Amino acid sequence: MKYIVIIIFFFNFSTVFAKGVRAGTVIQNSAMLSFSLDEEEFSIKSNVAKSVVDQLIDVKVSWMDTRPMVVSLGERQRVLTYKVLNSGNGRDRYTLLAEELNYKSEFSLEKKRVYLDTNDNYRFDASDRQRKTVRLDEDREQLVFVVSKIDDSLTALSGSKNFVNLKALSQIGGSGKKGKIYIGRGVDGVDVVDGFSGGISEDEGSYKLLIANVIINKDISIYDELITVTLSVTVGGEGSVKSVKIVDVIPNETKYIKGTLMLDGGQMSDQKDSDAGRYRRKYKERKAQVLMSLGELDTSSNHTITYNLKIR
Repeated sequence: MKYIVIIIFFFNFSTVFAKGVRAGTVIQNSAMLSFSLDEEEFSIKSNVAKSVVDQLIDVKVSWMDTRPMVVSLGERQRVLTYKVLNSGNGRDRYTLLAEELNYKSEFSLEKKRVYLDTNDNYRFDASDRQRKTVRLDEDREQLVFVVSKIDDSLTALSGSKNFVNLKALSQIGGSGKKGKIYIGRGVDGVDVVDGFSGGISEDEGSYKLLIANVIINKDISIYDELITVTLSVTVGGEGSVKSVKIVDVIPNETKYIKGTLMLDGGQMSDQKDSDAGRYRRKYKERKAQVLMSLGELDTSSNHTITYNLKIR
């Protein structure tokens, strides 16, 4: 008796979506069939079935600062830090959009610019490049800085907040709808589908305004021909003030007594050197001054400056 074995090969080439496998990957395999015929063993191999992994678009934006960025009025280049992650399975380019979300805040933001951490040192510096897009391979991430100038509105209240929303939008997909398919637009011409994020992700970062106020008071005491000048500096409110400098002009009817300048009881030299204070005489203008540089002062800072004059 004769048996005829008919083997039919189905050549199948299909596409699949798989987040964990790189887009464009070809998956292929075949099946084995074995049988016995007249006590003889046979085996045959099926056709090779092939599938191409298409591109899944997913992105995740995360605000990385642990708390609101504390700012003062008029400050420049105040930085919020975000992370953009390509959580899909193929290379993608994203449009980066920074939008102020002013929920009735008393202060506003100016000159919002987006920079990439191009040297990967996790801090904003002069080498970082301003960009409106970022290209990322699958499972790669990029730190992004949103840099703003704080408005100097005099109506702002200490403790008020303002927000910046950073959005990353896929330039391949990005419909915002999970499952939307784009034919032939992916890596190596494969099809694309918007994943869980719909190809769009965003997150909010925030600034918190703390306003400090500085009070300076001047007292003069006279004993015989000796004049003692006392300057009291106090910082109130919240936050800190920077680059605090004092200039006190000496009246022409008096003369500064050298070596008497003191800060919080500590002796200051009269020269321009490493300490905070000095005496300066402008001969052409016939003007003399006491100068003091206090730098940055935090809330509740108190400093006392004293020096002596004598009547001419």
